[in-house]
Amino acid sequence: MISVYDIGNEAFDKNGDAVLTPLSGSVHNVAGGNYDLKMVHPIDPEGKWKHLVPGAIVKAPVPREEIENAFAGYDADVYKTNGNTELREGPSAPEAIYYTQWDGSQTYSVGAKVSTSGYSHRNYQCIYFDSGSPIQFVPPPNSSWWKQIPDTTSGSPVLVTLPAGEDLYLVEDYNTYWYKMSTYYGIVGYVQKNKVTYDRHLTPEETQPRIITEQLFRLKEPIIDNDAMTVTVTGQHVSYDLNGNLIKDVSISQASPAMAIGRLIEGLMIQYRGTIATNLTSEENGTYTGEIKGKSGMYALLDPDKGIVKTFNARFTRDNWDLFVLERTGVDRGYRIRYGVNARGITWKKSSTNLVNRIVPVAKDEGGKDLYLPEEWVDPTPASTYPVTIMERLNVSGQVGKDKGTGDGTTWTEEDLLDEMRAKAEERFTVAHVDQIAEEVTIQIEPLEDTAEYAWLKGLKSVLLYDQVVAYDDRIGLQMPLYVDELEFDIIKKKILGLKLKNIQDFNGRTVTGYNVMNNSIGPEKLTDEVRDEIVQTVVDMLN
Repeated sequence: MISVYDIGNEAFDKNGDAVLTPLSGSVHNVAGGNYDLKMVHPIDPEGKWKHLVPGAIVKAPVPREEIENAFAGYDADVYKTNGNTELREGPSAPEAIYYTQWDGSQTYSVGAKVSTSGYSHRNYQCIYFDSGSPIQFVPPPNSSWWKQIPDTTSGSPVLVTLPAGEDLYLVEDYNTYWYKMSTYYGIVGYVQKNKVTYDRHLTPEETQPRIITEQLFRLKEPIIDNDAMTVTVTGQHVSYDLNGNLIKDVSISQASPAMAIGRLIEGLMIQYRGTIATNLTSEENGTYTGEIKGKSGMYALLDPDKGIVKTFNARFTRDNWDLFVLERTGVDRGYRIRYGVNARGITWKKSSTNLVNRIVPVAKDEGGKDLYLPEEWVDPTPASTYPVTIMERLNVSGQVGKDKGTGDGTTWTEEDLLDEMRAKAEERFTVAHVDQIAEEVTIQIEPLEDTAEYAWLKGLKSVLLYDQVVAYDDRIGLQMPLYVDELEFDIIKKKILGLKLKNIQDFNGRTVTGYNVMNNSIGPEKLTDEVRDEIVQTVVDMLN
């Protein structure tokens, strides 16, 4: 059934305020992008159409999908978190650092470190000494001769902080003080034993994956046509509620996927109602560095240039408000598309418009000037076969001597920053594959599986976003494995209407135009210095 829920009704496990009878409707889902609903409903005598107002929610069927948890099909011991519980990369937590207690009767030389007492524990280091001044009588922090330094060790990095009552699965009883544990969706780390309590044992039959068959869409724009006696409505998946939630004061540097998502969640100005989880590891997927201050939560995740999902080339799966940044496996479910059999209207597009085969990473030196690599650029391995060298300037966050943003007070050295620049340049080739020709195939699906001749098609599993599909068209020599990048699904007939397939290379253009800037659809970090200067000068000229 397709149901609508009035504003304020969140009993989504029930039928809602009206069961709709649409004339047509479909959901359009883009990998790591838009997830929209469009529906045409009659102006019916029962008045169901009157519920289709901005802000109301429609529950509609979507292609069946499974989200595997870390222990699906296995025995598992489950523990509950007692309170806010930190899952860490290693078995170590912060500990207090104590130096000699500051004493006003002593004279301290440069480099001396002291601890203070009082309402809170603080550590300071002497950075200046004048033998003619009574430094011993000026306590830190009231004297400019002292600077505050860390008063605790950093401990192992926090992967994710879990609220009370969350499930954790036992991986290993590590030692007297620590468990090695996993979240339901596969984030593995270490937890202090006093932070969790044993809850229950699950059999393989009880550890099943999450099944998605329906999703919620918040209505945005109903259009009433009194001639046709219809209402046409568009809606966005409820995950886009995160678009209205801004991030405050968060800069992320060299963070693992789980740490980056954890920092995003902590920075949200309004507590997010769902889960944002990942099963990616830094060993397999690298790290994330980015400035997300002032951005919306969804923008930080899905920004096509610097978003977390794009950076890790991840599979982004949504189950209403719960969001999952998962390993992109490219599953081949046996779905084959052949022109004249189960497809028509095949369009095959190739493009080198956005191809780049030489990266010039740029950061900032200690004085704030551009810092280049000694070797100046990074090329792909193996070398590009494209006949022309096309260079890209890659701005890398970081300045020599400035805070890394890792949360432990460490600063960039030139050596560290040069290594980071090389790594980010390599990711443009190994993750974004910018040195490849982009290929895109758009296909309209023929529902031939309903005919006797092609009854065998019914046995195939439904194709999903990110799946690998082999497309054939003998007339134009098309035969290649591609990935499902967009999917159109009929919510009434529950059938796939069309697919857009791509190779892994990003096909989207990155042209910056005036209206992009004016409507705030991009951030300033996407603009080159020259474009920024040109925009500023244009505004100055307008004001004059």
